[in-house]
Amino acid sequence: MTNSQAPSVRSGSRRPPARVLAAVAAAVVLAAGVGTWLVVRSDSDARPSCATVGKDARIQKDLAPGDTKDMNCRELAAALKKAAASDGSGRHTLAQAGVMRDLINTLDDDFRDRARADIAAPLRETVAELLADYSTDMHTMLVRYADSTAYLRHAGPNGGPWRDEQGVVRMPVDNQSLILVMRAVCDDPAAYATLRKAESVRSAEDLARITKTSAGELVTAPVGATATALGLLDAMADEVLASRSKSDGAQWKADVVKGLSDGGGEVPPFSADPAGHIARTWERGAVGRGYPALLGQTRDMVGILAQARGRTDESLAEPLREATASSGRVGRGWLDEALINIGSRPRSPRL
Repeated sequence: MTNSQAPSVRSGSRRPPARVLAAVAAAVVLAAGVGTWLVVRSDSDARPSCATVGKDARIQKDLAPGDTKDMNCRELAAALKKAAASDGSGRHTLAQAGVMRDLINTLDDDFRDRARADIAAPLRETVAELLADYSTDMHTMLVRYADSTAYLRHAGPNGGPWRDEQGVVRMPVDNQSLILVMRAVCDDPAAYATLRKAESVRSAEDLARITKTSAGELVTAPVGATATALGLLDAMADEVLASRSKSDGAQWKADVVKGLSDGGGEVPPFSADPAGHIARTWERGAVGRGYPALLGQTRDMVGILAQARGRTDESLAEPLREATASSGRVGRGWLDEALINIGSRPRSPRL
């Protein structure tokens, strides 16, 4: 399936915006006494999402028996990371994946109630790090269409994490819920860089499957998936920048580039780690060239792959041209649809 045939992400079916329901719920809470709710101490930079996450029954269950009553937003973030993150291997238990699924769904419910996708500042980097930890799931749900059918079956309200045929735990959520959480963390440039680095590795893994003699769909599928995934992140950056002044936007871009340079390590040989070689070579070049390098990332990573495989750029030119021509529109369309479905007007101009 090519990018131009990419399916629209499913509409947010878990629940619609609920301002009226939220008002009724607030009245019930006042009548019952606020002492019956879990209250997360507020930070000066916390938004409603922190209190919402902290008092959600799913999160309370996930973090039990820990005492969350006196947690502030940063402490809540640390507890969520401890409960949902892997040991660094990227392989999760069913319980960890369940916490991550609950977190995404809880945030999505909050976005729908408030008709805006934003997250309290102390949660952004932690949520981005968790998304990066689940980047295989994230990448598969968004762009590896042939492999995403099982995720669709398990993403509904009666679904949940499962073990695949290889015994690997998978974490399914609604695509639009995932896109909205990704968008919300991007207000923090370090969090955006975390997502970009994680997606660069997953896309590099796809590109590394292209051999010296690959042709047809064996080339167009990984190039198209890479262009679409990175095009979605480009659209999220456009959305962030549309709400900032020129100077604030320039600072956000500079901080993103700085984040790409943090903790990368050396470039591994292609023979030892093809995906790592592609991703790290691109990151190193991007740091030197600045933010504009992000806009040509698919082209540059395909060029790194071609050089490492001993292919000519011309042999990959046509699938690259087709993929990049549509990737921006596809990513922009997915993000716009997700925002509109929660009642939030997209800020950046449509392509």
